[in-house]
Amino acid sequence: MDSTGKVMKWAELIFVFLSLFSIISTKYQLSTIEIRPDPSGEPAKIFTDEEISKYDGSDNSKPLLMAVRGVVFDVSEGKDFYGKGAGYSILAAKDATYALAKWSLEKKDMHHDLSSLSDHELEGLDKVFLETYMKKYPIVGYMDYLIEEHGKKVEERFQGEL
Repeated sequence: MDSTGKVMKWAELIFVFLSLFSIISTKYQLSTIEIRPDPSGEPAKIFTDEEISKYDGSDNSKPLLMAVRGVVFDVSEGKDFYGKGAGYSILAAKDATYALAKWSLEKKDMHHDLSSLSDHELEGLDKVFLETYMKKYPIVGYMDYLIEEHGKKVEERFQGEL
């Protein structure tokens, strides 16, 4: 990618990072997620499913990561819970949003699709997201699907104005 392309990509990411958006279910509005740049001034890291899968605790030189609602947290502090062989290790190295909402440790529930959740489950997910993950673990990035969804919403909102 040439320098002009990089500048355009950075400008696009900065716009996304500075924008505020919410994930909306047809049944329940969850709390707003703010996409922020890294405290060092670098843009936040964007993870794909393949990339986050490398942070499962197998390599001690890498942090232990987990995503909830598209927000990637460093859960290394909770390695006794999420590390290899621990009780909640299945939640690590992926976006486990749906599983957390369902209080499930089944492999089939390890995804981020909220469309089939009840209001009660969405409310519980929001509580766990805010009161556990947002309070306890540092944010290290965002899942690519979250950025893509937000980009589409931004385009729709400003269509005709850009």
